[in-house]
Amino acid sequence: MVKDISIYIHFPYCRSRCPYCDFFRALKPKVFDERELAERYLADLDGFLPYLAGRDVKSVFFGGGTPSILSPSVVGQVLDGIAERLPVCSGAEISLEANPNTFEREKFLAFRKAGINRLSLGVQALNAADLKFLGRTHSLEEALQAMELGVAAFPKFSVDLIYARPHQRWEDWQKEIDLALSFGLKHISLYQLTIEDGTVFARKNITGLDEELAASLYEQTVFYLRSRGLERYEVSNFAASGSESVHNLVYWQGGDYIGLGDGAHGRFSAGGKIFATVDGRIAEELISAERAEELLLMGLRIKRGINAAAFKQACGADLFTFVNRAAMDMLVRQGLLAVDNEGIRLTDTGFLLLDEIVCRLVSDC
Repeated sequence: MVKDISIYIHFPYCRSRCPYCDFFRALKPKVFDERELAERYLADLDGFLPYLAGRDVKSVFFGGGTPSILSPSVVGQVLDGIAERLPVCSGAEISLEANPNTFEREKFLAFRKAGINRLSLGVQALNAADLKFLGRTHSLEEALQAMELGVAAFPKFSVDLIYARPHQRWEDWQKEIDLALSFGLKHISLYQLTIEDGTVFARKNITGLDEELAASLYEQTVFYLRSRGLERYEVSNFAASGSESVHNLVYWQGGDYIGLGDGAHGRFSAGGKIFATVDGRIAEELISAERAEELLLMGLRIKRGINAAAFKQACGADLFTFVNRAAMDMLVRQGLLAVDNEGIRLTDTGFLLLDEIVCRLVSDC
């Protein structure tokens, strides 16, 4: 069976560098040729075309960086170029990441007209003090205005927030969640503040919230959002039924996707082989065990877990043979993992120990 294909497009530039961020990005040069960049994306796509015969595009995701720096006409140029080369599924999800201060009403509407039907807005905090602490260059007023415009302009709209900030209390965090949900959001992404090597926060020896307090805050958030109609469908993502991110589920469920542009990664199968892509090129062929470990790590991030049949189709390995069975049985007895004939999934408690559980399932640690 020929799989649909998803496309990730990486825009590496930001207007400024956030002190917590360690993703591949660079400060936006004063002058760069947007049209040339669009052509480079499409040239990368051309290199993959011999492997994509008979495939339809399921989703496209412009990530970064801050891709909303791009002109809407250039985004449209890339989307038109994709449609000229590959059939695009009816109703395909076309996402763009954005920051509140890169938008005004006209740009929202122009991106929508260019073909974007899902916007992910990097708000990160909904109080002025923490916006300043996180190095965000937008104000609270700009964030609220962008949220209002985004909900109105796009069929699917999501907001990113960062939790486990130093000294953060549940009462304050709940107010931010309530403010976000007051816009009628059906999707929200919540990321724990972690201090990564090489970031400004690491150099300044800034620490996030204590791990036990962060875990407690996360648990409270899960139950609160559930009471408000947004279910955790992935460890960091919450949505009303039917509003989940189609593109991101491709990653977590082991679907095929290619990455275009410097800093972009991908995984896809063709001719009975599994390929890893880096910087818009095929980098290597993955062996079954490598892909199986990736699928285990990604699949346990989602509420529905890993389907054994889909796992075998994606990597050629038997799920229950691949994992450490003794560790799996122990995790079930500890109430951290649920197992049946169809596959495995984390329990609510298990989500708090995701990294440890994956480690135990793939080794003797």
